[in-house]
Amino acid sequence: MFKPLVFATLLAASCAVHAVPVWTFSYTGFLDENTGIFASTYKLKGSFSGRDGNHDGFLDKDEISTFILNGVDYIGCAGTSNEFYRCGTDSFSFQIGSKKLDFSVGENGGDPEGYFGGGHYFVAGDGEYDYRYTPDSYLTSAYRWTDQTRFNIGKSKGAGNNPMMASAVLAVPEPGTWAMLATGLLLVAGAARRRAGTAQPVRN
Repeated sequence: MFKPLVFATLLAASCAVHAVPVWTFSYTGFLDENTGIFASTYKLKGSFSGRDGNHDGFLDKDEISTFILNGVDYIGCAGTSNEFYRCGTDSFSFQIGSKKLDFSVGENGGDPEGYFGGGHYFVAGDGEYDYRYTPDSYLTSAYRWTDQTRFNIGKSKGAGNNPMMASAVLAVPEPGTWAMLATGLLLVAGAARRRAGTAQPVRN
């Protein structure tokens, strides 16, 4: 009885954990400001996950759990920020079911003396910018959005079906799941006590 009950409890808990919805997106084709040439194959790829907690049809910055662009999670990296390095998401908005995606994310930093540093940031609909400086140089590059930039976005069933998110998204149990798991563990503990109480002493 004990083992089946444990199995049933764990199975119920795992089934109740809902994967966070995931969207993948890409932008293809940008104007390279350094050369003045339209780079038709230059691509930005990303994904984000979250839930519309207030049911207004939009995901905003406070409702997403990840935002990955070109391999960097600009939600997760905020925890690595310090006095000399900053990484994060300044703004985010997505109208669910549409192609209206807006964001501003990036990272920047430098040495304590201010001699060396740089940054890399993205503003949807505007551009991807990179800058680096030393005591002897200041280098910049930019890829700008144009009317020819192609945008694609699609929703995945969940993190488990999205290779980009496999290492970045963890399914987070909802409050009801924790309650179910706690109830199951209490039942398991009760069964164990009853079994121990009815066990007959071993006679020599």
